[in-house]
Amino acid sequence: MHAAPQKSVCRALPLVLLLTTACLTQSPVGTTHVGPERRESEVCALYSDQLSASTAWFLQLIEADEDFEADPLAVLEDLQNYALEEPHRGQAYSLAELSYLAGKRTGDRGAYLLSAVAALTFLEGDVSTWGPEPSPYRRRFRWACEFYNRSIGMAFAGEEPGTLELRAGSYAMPGGQMEVELDLSPFPFDDEGLELLLAYERKLRGLQYRVRDAGLGAPLIAVVQRKMDSTAADTQGLNQTTVSATAFLRLDGDLLQVPEGLTATLELHSTYDAKTIELNGHQIPLEADQSATVAYGTELAGYWKHDLSGLLEGGLASQQNGLVLPRPFEPGRIPVVLVHGTASSPTYWADLLNTLGGDPAIRARYQFWLFFYNSGNPIAYTAGSLRKELTDFVERHDPDSLDPALQRMVLVGHSQGGLLVRMMGVTISADQAAINALGRPVSELGLEPDQEELLRFLFDVEPLPFVESLVFIATPHRGSYLAESWLARMLSKMITVPGEVVEVTADLVQLQQPEQGMPDVNEPRLNTSLDNMNPDSKFLRLLRNAPFDPRLSLHSIIAIGDATEPEGATDGVIAYESAHLPGVASEVLVPAKHSCQSHPRTMMEIRRILRTHIGLDAITPSDELPSEDSPPEH
Repeated sequence: MHAAPQKSVCRALPLVLLLTTACLTQSPVGTTHVGPERRESEVCALYSDQLSASTAWFLQLIEADEDFEADPLAVLEDLQNYALEEPHRGQAYSLAELSYLAGKRTGDRGAYLLSAVAALTFLEGDVSTWGPEPSPYRRRFRWACEFYNRSIGMAFAGEEPGTLELRAGSYAMPGGQMEVELDLSPFPFDDEGLELLLAYERKLRGLQYRVRDAGLGAPLIAVVQRKMDSTAADTQGLNQTTVSATAFLRLDGDLLQVPEGLTATLELHSTYDAKTIELNGHQIPLEADQSATVAYGTELAGYWKHDLSGLLEGGLASQQNGLVLPRPFEPGRIPVVLVHGTASSPTYWADLLNTLGGDPAIRARYQFWLFFYNSGNPIAYTAGSLRKELTDFVERHDPDSLDPALQRMVLVGHSQGGLLVRMMGVTISADQAAINALGRPVSELGLEPDQEELLRFLFDVEPLPFVESLVFIATPHRGSYLAESWLARMLSKMITVPGEVVEVTADLVQLQQPEQGMPDVNEPRLNTSLDNMNPDSKFLRLLRNAPFDPRLSLHSIIAIGDATEPEGATDGVIAYESAHLPGVASEVLVPAKHSCQSHPRTMMEIRRILRTHIGLDAITPSDELPSEDSPPEH
């Protein structure tokens, strides 16, 4: 009784479906505008839990898509055997992506190792076996590089998140085994206490852009033990420093050898020293992240904690003043010594180190040192510390002057740091300084022998013979108008100075009696660096009259704020007329405030100076970013 209606309905279904299809408002095949931000072609296992279209199609082709979703590790061996029956480069790529996704889903180290093997096979596999070389313009080429790089990081991940451990041994992989040996010979630093951090798992802050070198290998921040060298690192407990490094897994074979057992060597390279390695007769660039190393090293040192305390706690100078080497000393590289300004610290050089470290020529020929000091002390006292640190370092490491690089030093100073740098290149007589300030030579001041020795140490100044170039950034050669303010005078009273300086000052004040023709002194205290930078300072007058060594190359970088012309311009702290130094080899104006060390024009000018210093061509506008970069991260 009910069969007829059911039969009628079944007969009507095709007609209903036909009418429904005819009434669709949108074609089942077509496009939809989604804007420039979303790109379906960028979908792959690197950035999501999805496969790229080509790998997903490969799974469907061999009818393994459902099995992979259910148990990815269980089907990797079958997929590998399938790929090896008729080797093809595209299958090697698919296996790299599938193994990487299997590793993400299960955490299996062997899956990541197989991904690295398959990725390197895709990139470097022999053309007679795997077919034509892959095009570097295809996305799969770039993705394969990342599968290889990140798989190394995951396969050898340490117990702490974001770390890598160098481990030799036997590793099981889907469908085979890998015997791994270690080779640390390309890494020129002591591996005792070595800690390796995965750079690509670090988000940066404080740098304008991220300088990275694209290539192969897991980019690392290598934290190495600092060899104490009578610098500020000794007294401030800076027993670690950072080096940019890369872990590279060198295979003795490719996917074809996995079933029978594959051998490999895990290498550690310093990417400050080497940018490429040889592989199968090719020069392969190493993946590196210089910016992550700079940022982590700056934070590790804790410089930023000393900005204000370094101004006020001048009494600690004997324990704190000194050189800091961001990376271990290496003979054959020209030192560039960066000297910060008042109430500042080496932290403010981070952007400059980041930018210059991206230039391969500068990286190969230079090493960067930082002078850390208590910035409230008299400038002559701090300059004495700088002079002693540099002289002692050179004599200790090159007593016979056999390293020509150490004889070509470049000093770069910002603000007060520029005045300190200036004192490394001029001639001053302690007797003349005493006559100008006190009316008689040092020998007639009636000081104790140790006090007279201190004055001569501070003011008997000769140019350092191993310095070739001086760079002044926003330097108050004629003083700062802010040094005359009530705030500067109040801060000056709060600054402590070393005891030896206090003692000699007290004795000098006793000598300044009007009846002896000496100038009257209202306050029995030594001038601080803030007093020294007053436009009327006797110290500045003495320094301005001191002649430069004629063999020196002098350069000025002057911030002029929003001004369009230098005359009358100011950076908020000093006027152009104060920073201008006649007769320099170059003068560049920067549209910035006083703290202009990170301005692109400042950094590019220092880069130009350093390249010229070693006889290289000047840079062009196309060279403004020295390496591959990424947008700032906030």
